[in-house]
Amino acid sequence: MSTLRHPLLLHLVIVVVAGAAALPARACPFCSAVSLTFAQEIEQSQAAVIARLVEPPPAGALKPRADGPLPKGKFRVEQVLKGGSLVADAGHAGPDGKPIEAIMLDDKPVGSLFLLLGIEPPNLVWSSPIRVSDRAVAYLEKLESLPAKGPDRLAFFQQHLEDADDPLARDAYDEFAIAPYEDVRGLKDRMDPARLLGWIENPKVQANRRRLYATMLGVCGGAAEAERIRLILAGLDRDGKNLSPEQAEVRSGLDALIACYVTLAGPKALDLVDRLFLKRQEREIPFAETYAAVMALRFLGEESTVVPRERLRKSLRLLLEEPKLADLVVADLARWQDWEVIPQLVAIFRNAQADNIFVREPIVNFLRACPLPEAAAAIKELEKIDPEAVRRAATLAGLTGALAPAQATTDAGGPGATPAVATEGAEPEDDNSGASLPAAPASPARLEEDAALARQVPDVKADEEPTDDEPAPATLAPSPSRSGKRLLWLVWALAVAVVAVASRAALRSRGAAAATR
Repeated sequence: MSTLRHPLLLHLVIVVVAGAAALPARACPFCSAVSLTFAQEIEQSQAAVIARLVEPPPAGALKPRADGPLPKGKFRVEQVLKGGSLVADAGHAGPDGKPIEAIMLDDKPVGSLFLLLGIEPPNLVWSSPIRVSDRAVAYLEKLESLPAKGPDRLAFFQQHLEDADDPLARDAYDEFAIAPYEDVRGLKDRMDPARLLGWIENPKVQANRRRLYATMLGVCGGAAEAERIRLILAGLDRDGKNLSPEQAEVRSGLDALIACYVTLAGPKALDLVDRLFLKRQEREIPFAETYAAVMALRFLGEESTVVPRERLRKSLRLLLEEPKLADLVVADLARWQDWEVIPQLVAIFRNAQADNIFVREPIVNFLRACPLPEAAAAIKELEKIDPEAVRRAATLAGLTGALAPAQATTDAGGPGATPAVATEGAEPEDDNSGASLPAAPASPARLEEDAALARQVPDVKADEEPTDDEPAPATLAPSPSRSGKRLLWLVWALAVAVVAVASRAALRSRGAAAATR
């Protein structure tokens, strides 16, 4: 059961993610880093060297069923990138230095170059080796001299997007994925729209990278690029013919493509977005495409001023006409103060059936956020219909409300504080749960009652696919960047999410039983 195809699980996952951290706006809000960047790995290590393989593990030790300890190769240090004194103290420096021994699980030719990362001096424990080319060595040498942030830093990595040396292409993508969105805007005059469009139209480009290129094209493109993206959204090639199954891959990364098109074409572009992805009564539209459109609208509402909020609200309201999907947009409408939909939401709450009962909690939190007296009156009215839904909404919102001050304390400079540059007005990513809305905390007795119910329900598993076809290189475990209290809050959030799964499952069972009577 895929999380994205199941609104209930999607809602709960978002509660946990939104409560875990208030993330800065990234250069690609639709992207996620595949792995730590080389710069992050080196920063988190105490020593980093380029070393040459001088003695590979015995061939027999590399067999899948080989007995004995994990195989190790021996490496001679060629160049120190970080921690020169530590490398020397461990005896690895110089032509007569002793070789580094590191676990090596695949066969590579003698003489190959590798990046090795060390921790725990004085003896140093070394990571699994990461093979690098001569070009990659030159790339790694330049990292230390780059600005810590800003467009000039991204300008260097832009040169290596879709690099023929795949580790460099992957690292360049990851650098963009973790950078503040404002930095990519500052790179506008140094981008090449034609090259970006060429990558977008290449069906062999990975979906998450296509998202990045669409985001960048939205910054630097023009009318010609907007027209081509319009054809892609409509499933057409340059000649106006339907895309072949192989060509259809260019529509992966749809959320970023939609945002790119609207950014370039302006508010009028939303008419096409509404027709293709949101007006589900007119034709069958895959849920994944509708969800992608919602993600694009959130980005446009939070990170862009191209489209007025009122026009974005109009598009989001279309999903209220399909109650099974209303929970995707309820929190967005609350955050954007669209109080005109109160009567429609009350009607959805009243008419909710077993297959969309989960919409009730977001509606309650919408009403809690609304300052109008009719909202408070509606809560009292709806509590008579389903008091459990009102209680669960308070429980989930109360939890995330408690997480917020913990996050503020951590980020203010405590032991787990991490510097970040946030875009003004940015919201937690993918937050459609109402997590940012005001709420009263739930009582411990009620939480325990929910926990008892949760213990009767088996674990829910998802089957999400990885977002990158290439495996991430083996790295050292990252150093902790959050405080222990933060971790406890995250575990607590997950526990409450499981409670909500149990509660909703019980309600669905009850509703199904009632329907058969």
